[in-house]
Amino acid sequence: MNAHELSERMAEHAADIASHLLPKGKKSAGEWKAGNVSGDAGQSLSIRLTGAKAGVWKDFASGAGGDLLDLWMAVRGVSLPEAMTEAKAYLGIRDTMPERAPKHYTRPAKPTKTVTPVGPVREWLNGRGIDDMTIEAFKVREVQRQGRAWALFPYLRDGEYINAKYRDPADKKGMGQEKDAEPCLFGWHLIQPNERRIVIAEGEIDAMTLWQAGLPAVSVNAGAGNHQWIESDWDRLERFSEIIIAFDHDEAGDKGAVEVMKRLGLERCKRMQMKAKDANEWLTNGATPEDFKAAANTAKSMDPEEMKSAGDFLNRVKSMFYPAHGEHHDPVLRLDHDLEWFEFRPGELTVWTGYNGHGKSLLLSQVQLGLMAQGERFMVFSGEMTPEYLLKRMVKQATGHDRPTQQYIDAVFDWLDERFWVFNQVGSATVKRLLEVFAYAVKRYGVRHFVIDSLMMTDVPEDGAGAITAQKEAIRAMCDFAKKTGAHVHLVAHPRKGKDESSGPGKMDVAGSSKITDGADNVFTVWRAQKDEAEPSPSDVEAHAKWVEAQEKPDARLELKKQRNGDTQNYSLSLWFNKGSMQYRAQKRALRTLNYVKFGGEPEYEGGYA
Repeated sequence: MNAHELSERMAEHAADIASHLLPKGKKSAGEWKAGNVSGDAGQSLSIRLTGAKAGVWKDFASGAGGDLLDLWMAVRGVSLPEAMTEAKAYLGIRDTMPERAPKHYTRPAKPTKTVTPVGPVREWLNGRGIDDMTIEAFKVREVQRQGRAWALFPYLRDGEYINAKYRDPADKKGMGQEKDAEPCLFGWHLIQPNERRIVIAEGEIDAMTLWQAGLPAVSVNAGAGNHQWIESDWDRLERFSEIIIAFDHDEAGDKGAVEVMKRLGLERCKRMQMKAKDANEWLTNGATPEDFKAAANTAKSMDPEEMKSAGDFLNRVKSMFYPAHGEHHDPVLRLDHDLEWFEFRPGELTVWTGYNGHGKSLLLSQVQLGLMAQGERFMVFSGEMTPEYLLKRMVKQATGHDRPTQQYIDAVFDWLDERFWVFNQVGSATVKRLLEVFAYAVKRYGVRHFVIDSLMMTDVPEDGAGAITAQKEAIRAMCDFAKKTGAHVHLVAHPRKGKDESSGPGKMDVAGSSKITDGADNVFTVWRAQKDEAEPSPSDVEAHAKWVEAQEKPDARLELKKQRNGDTQNYSLSLWFNKGSMQYRAQKRALRTLNYVKFGGEPEYEGGYA
């Protein structure tokens, strides 16, 4: 929970917190009156307890004021992070989220052969309006590279040398950064520990420009399209109630700003408008510190997601008539090739159903690989299966081998590292907790696809009193989450037991309330043919002939039973199954298995499945 969210929660309990912090105060007409932050008698300090300004306080004797987090810091004499920790504990807020295993980055050696910028580096920075005091504050140095003087921008955080960027003043394309260094924001060492507001720029010189104008500014390390720094600096950004995005005013900057604002929280992020492409260009055009401060103070929040003009949909409508039109397409269903009759659109819920043992979860695992190969990120809750077995099965499907070599397994996990997360709980989980963690994954890691396998492994009852209402509310919560975050939720739901399993279940065969499939945007069913694996003896001619005939027929079938926002309806896709690799294929008896993860070494342990 970030500072903005915590402040709002504290305002809901303003009366309790006021009496907790200043127990000698007195309640008076919707306010709590006290002498000062030390708790002395008097009425110069006033805390609003109700209304739109609940939690706002002012000490009219000293002029100090702010929200309840500011008051907690003032009364307790603690830092902002300490105040947040104490306030969460007081309110009983559970703020533990699953963390990934720590990544291993290389801490670069601090360069020794550097000097204070002189000559070309200093002239270049001064020529862009950056004064010597700012150069010194950001600890910019000059270093010799390729026979010329380059600028070195050190990334310093918590007293550590984390990364460095190099720029050639004589060549705009001449730049680089330390190999395998941790991605983080530039300028952390200048941000005061109790600062509640921060400005994030797109480049180091833009951050220096904004800081020089009197704003607490940092910059990203790899442009507007790479957001790996969010994961690294997530905890440090939690304490800011207001985050101002000052990315460049171009297509990449605008797109990147939207993504960053969504991930860091629309409730506390604003977009800064400047009268030039970027902050430094505006400075060289004559902007003053007052101009920059005014732009920061008038930065605007994003329009609500629900508020769109008709023109926003022009290209999408054209693409529906003319698919070749240059509009963005959502990732498609991919098995051994792209099945363009179905796209996984953001903000939707897809239900996957099939009889027990017919491979719905296994097929969904392969669908995940196809989507990850298209750049998507997944988080999976499988209450019925341990993460180890879940990943073992996925490794087989990713490599196309029954027993890949250890080196190939390492390559698969390297590939999955930026694409796949597991909700690490075997057994039931509450829908509320699942969606809390999913929302965290959207913001911190940019995850866009979430699997709940299955509904029966949540706290939603299958039958009995209140079951239908509970199922309806659960589906509504999943749909709301998908629409608010732009994520795609995949829900595995079991069907009712049919007369037999000679054909797959229909849309209305999903166990429980009809609201499950009514609320879903898409419904898939998975059915597997019941074939005898053992080949009869050729001497039994009739039995052997029937067995051969059965092998020629599809092993399974994927059926699209509902697609709310697509043209294709009631589509049936025949599938063939490879037992060793656990892969499904849409092409009959394909000669080779698929390799979702490419590998140049020996792919399979000798003696394994071929």
